[in-house]
Amino acid sequence: MSTHLTMTTESSHARQQILETASELFYQKGIQHVGINEVIAASGVAKRTLYRWFPSKDLLIEEVMKYRAIQWLYWFEDAVSERGITPKERLLGTFDVLREWYSSPNFRGCPFINAVLEIADASHKAHQVSIDLRESIRQIIVRLAAEAGVKNPEFFSQQYLLLIGGASLMATIEQSPNGATFAQSALSVLIDANIGN
Repeated sequence: MSTHLTMTTESSHARQQILETASELFYQKGIQHVGINEVIAASGVAKRTLYRWFPSKDLLIEEVMKYRAIQWLYWFEDAVSERGITPKERLLGTFDVLREWYSSPNFRGCPFINAVLEIADASHKAHQVSIDLRESIRQIIVRLAAEAGVKNPEFFSQQYLLLIGGASLMATIEQSPNGATFAQSALSVLIDANIGN
């Protein structure tokens, strides 16, 4: 039983190693420019091990996107929770968090926008991962908006998605964090217009 547990742990570690390596390579070089052999070489796992976990590159891409989405959401929620005291301050703080991300030296654009732009096939499951992430972000904003006393948090959250989408696209295309500043300014106006009377 302990031998089985050790093999399972090693196998899980190998899967994690593949995901982390592929995630980094896809982000730095682009999904279409990274082959399976490069992932195998960089991750240090056997070819058979990779194919046991990920029988195709499409499945690897999908799982990498899911892995990145979970990581990104944890990071975003944690970082936002440390910004400001009130829900309104945290709402505005979302763009401080994003500005720091856009400004980081290893920022190569939003990986979810990159994937959608790079994989032309809208039926690819990586597209759905990006859509699901967008919905998860929206739910965070719905909650913060409701706590801040924003009228119609559902509608407000859709407006917010336009702002974060625009800021992220601007950062991806222009390699500049300025979109976060513009979006934050627009968000402040939106919040004030939707709180109170």
